[in-house]
Amino acid sequence: MQRTLSQPKQGAPNYGSERDVEKLTGIKVATLQKHRLFRTGFPFYKFGGKVIYDLNEVQDIIRAGRVNTTEAA
Repeated sequence: MQRTLSQPKQGAPNYGSERDVEKLTGIKVATLQKHRLFRTGFPFYKFGGKVIYDLNEVQDIIRAGRVNTTEAA
């Protein structure tokens, strides 16, 4: 059964696993793990032994790094 990422209600947390972040960003799970080890990359939370990400926060970080190439400099 394939899991899909649903759109949360406005302001509601939308947590996901490493696999969810991989689907969203294309960044491999092993790379996400390496980023956590070196304290780089996306912010994450640990509950017990489980690592989760706020997918809204991941999307915000991606949008913040966007470069608009259609505007003249």
